[in-house]
Amino acid sequence: MNSFEKMYSVKEAAAVLGVSADTVLRLVRRGHIKAWKLPGSGNRRKRQYEVWRIPESGLLYFMKRNAA
Repeated sequence: MNSFEKMYSVKEAAAVLGVSADTVLRLVRRGHIKAWKLPGSGNRRKRQYEVWRIPESGLLYFMKRNAA
């Protein structure tokens, strides 16, 4: 990952993959998609969709690995 790589929100990643945001969160939590939690997001009451960011390389790797 380079410092200028595009980062997707959970909802954006869901739109790219054609699945629901809940499915993307599940895949992130199970370790199937690499993602980062935003700093300081544990102290506030935010929706989980707003807390995670998924790098484009992680999304492309998941799509290649799971292509039908």
